[in-house]
Amino acid sequence: MIDFIKFSTFDISIINYFKTNPLLEWMSNEDKFNRYDPEVINTKDKYQYKGIIFCFYPNQLKISFLSHYYFNGNLHNANDFNISDCIKILLEFKNTFEIDWEKLRIINLEFGINIVSPIYIKDLITFLSFHEQHEFINNPEYKYSKQSHSFNKKTGIANNNKIIKAYAKGLQFPEFCDINTFRFEVKSRESAYINKFGIFDLNDLLNVNVYYLLVDKLIEEFKNVLIIYDKIDFTNLNLKEVSKLNTLLSQSHWYRIKQDNKRNVFNDEKIKYYKLIDKTGNHLKKQLEKIIFEKLELLKKGAISTPKENNKKGAISILYNSRIRTQNKTQKAKVKNSICPVTGLNLCYEKEGAKYALTTTLKKLKESDPKTFELVKINLLKKSHGKPKFEQSEIAHLAKQIRNEYYNPFKIKQNGYKQPLNYFQHSQLNFLYTLGI
Repeated sequence: MIDFIKFSTFDISIINYFKTNPLLEWMSNEDKFNRYDPEVINTKDKYQYKGIIFCFYPNQLKISFLSHYYFNGNLHNANDFNISDCIKILLEFKNTFEIDWEKLRIINLEFGINIVSPIYIKDLITFLSFHEQHEFINNPEYKYSKQSHSFNKKTGIANNNKIIKAYAKGLQFPEFCDINTFRFEVKSRESAYINKFGIFDLNDLLNVNVYYLLVDKLIEEFKNVLIIYDKIDFTNLNLKEVSKLNTLLSQSHWYRIKQDNKRNVFNDEKIKYYKLIDKTGNHLKKQLEKIIFEKLELLKKGAISTPKENNKKGAISILYNSRIRTQNKTQKAKVKNSICPVTGLNLCYEKEGAKYALTTTLKKLKESDPKTFELVKINLLKKSHGKPKFEQSEIAHLAKQIRNEYYNPFKIKQNGYKQPLNYFQHSQLNFLYTLGI
């Protein structure tokens, strides 16, 4: 899912915290002339931690985090990186550095998906023509790579609000994935665009609901892609339709429409094009949309995930998984099949008849799987909009939140207002199941 994140802060205490942190390794320092004022020299000190780059400026810190690469030991980003994996990596990053993450704002974000193309990957990249009305242009960053974005009408400079990237991931990393692996990605360097998804700082990327919005955006943006692919079966078309489709399959036809700068004409022709190729049968665009949708559904559920190395045979698993349940044979009769509808935790440690996770389950989870406990904690505290009251223990407070969610499942708070649960497609309930944990 999320491939790249860039954070920024002007907070001096945060900057000093990282600059003096023993975990960071010095890389280099650079002096460059300011592009807008040749008399000013910009100084940048660069440090790194496990491939995460920290750039220190006189009054600013920027952190560049390739989360998908980090997941793979900084070797590649060619495999599947589901929501659960992404949240765990970000949680590990957050817990490594104990700061107020709300003071580090996200200013750059890239999210996307890898799929295997049904046709030769070089052909697919070649036939990518437009996203909305913006032409796909070659991206010199990689071979067989294209990107699409709008331009400022006055200056002619590319806008950074939204950039659509598409490239041959299989050619970039043939040793780690299928040669025909296709990467489709949305990138933004504008906080205003990123904030539309409710993403302001790292804490927001620990919320599973945010990822559902990103999934919807990927599907929406790919639907706006125009692929001019000429390998089509004309059997179901009459002569007039064949003639029209042949015209629409010409790149020069679309170029002339763009030159005329008539927005409605371009959209009308695009509608005609897809109406005709839909009539021909199962064309390339339809195949790709189906593959992308199905892969994203799997990534949402966490079905594509790196195997857990810490699972011990013969142990009772407190996490419910509809595919795998590990348990000792002598204890098999004691293990209940019921799960907590709020968290997805197995209720095997609770008394008979328990309807949701209580303090016993939470204590066991904290002991056996601290990382998953943190996920539960973060999601529940987000709902309570605060920390435990002084007279309550952490476990007791979380148990209370589970109880409240169980008895009031139809409303949650968002931005200070109560809204129906289906505002986020019921994703607050049973979030561990949603993550595939």
